[in-house]
Amino acid sequence: MYQTIRQLPIKAATLTFGLLLSGAVFAIDLSVAVQRTLLSSPQLQLYPYHIRQLEAESLQAGLKPNPTLNVELEDAFGTGNSRLLSGYELTLSLGQVLELGDKRNRRIEMVDRKSAQTQSEFESNRLNVVANTMRDFYQVLRLQKLIAWNKTQIASEQAALNIIKRRAKAGMVGQADVMRMQLHLTKSKVMQASLTAEHGQSLAILAENWAEKPDFNQVEGRLDALPEVPTVAMLDRALNKIPAYLVALAQTRLNEARVLLAKANSKANVTVGAGIRRTEFNDDMGLVFSFTMPFQVNNRNQGNIASAQAQYQANIAKQDLLLKQFEIALNRIRILMQNNILQLERIETDLQPVATSLLEEVQTGYELGLYNVLQWVDAQDQLFSIQRDVIEAQHAVHLQFLELERLSGNSLATVNAANAALKE
Repeated sequence: MYQTIRQLPIKAATLTFGLLLSGAVFAIDLSVAVQRTLLSSPQLQLYPYHIRQLEAESLQAGLKPNPTLNVELEDAFGTGNSRLLSGYELTLSLGQVLELGDKRNRRIEMVDRKSAQTQSEFESNRLNVVANTMRDFYQVLRLQKLIAWNKTQIASEQAALNIIKRRAKAGMVGQADVMRMQLHLTKSKVMQASLTAEHGQSLAILAENWAEKPDFNQVEGRLDALPEVPTVAMLDRALNKIPAYLVALAQTRLNEARVLLAKANSKANVTVGAGIRRTEFNDDMGLVFSFTMPFQVNNRNQGNIASAQAQYQANIAKQDLLLKQFEIALNRIRILMQNNILQLERIETDLQPVATSLLEEVQTGYELGLYNVLQWVDAQDQLFSIQRDVIEAQHAVHLQFLELERLSGNSLATVNAANAALKE
């Protein structure tokens, strides 16, 4: 019985590896693999820092210009009535820049759009990271099925070799029959060693998704619990929720905000001021007011406006193109998935029963001298080749369904029917 690892402290890793070497079986299921990835994936760890950066940018965008203090001293240190400070005029005033064109709100809006784009990119990256974990998980599950399949093949060939040896010892067949089946068995054992090594490597690749070494030596799941093929209507409804499309949509809205900000920046700011003026010569004081506005002969921001508009139009075109590409891709993957399921049904209902009966017939007939060893080997190859085709087709169906989920933006963290059925 498998022991599913739910939470394993890092300090226990050394102990766990010792248990693994002792032959104990530790397995994780799909939900645990996804949970670990979401908690510890290096690709998702930088997101909080991007959020803090955008919060700082939003704070900066909302700041208004500070007022300025202006001090003017006139008619001082001259001659006559202006000797030294005898007739100076001192003006103290406060000035304030007034931003026209709604610049402040446009800056805030652009940061908000940038935040929305970052959120869309994070969701897309999160789905991709989880999808990679699930692909690696199904690869481990596939190799486990192949190892079990090859063990069955080795057992069948070993049993056949024992029968052939008995017949050869009785002088009923030649030694060539023994050598032929022995060669076949050796090839299967070599394949078993290769599959076992590949399985160990696949465990390490799976654990890399959460930046750790594997503290398990099996995964828990059922490759034969196939998901249902989604309908065309379901995929059509998902088109506008595709993560990559939402990223492009967020980029389009960001560029739209850049266009509006560039247009706002083309409008000149004005500076207003007010203060007091003191004249030392006659001891008079008065109020002074000022108003400053650049004289705009030409629009100094027209290049930035044109650049922002070009980026906006390019993103709209990219957005439409992406939608068409994803529609084609989703339907193509759906058809491939449907074809694989139909192929599996034909194999299991038509081919596999015939191949099983053929092997039984040839084995019985060989012992009666009706068939030769080549026919027995061929019957074995036919059956085990069909069984491997079943495993590969099941693996392909899971990967195709996973790709449909990833592209359409459906949740990948939910445990699939295979794990649910296993625990019932």
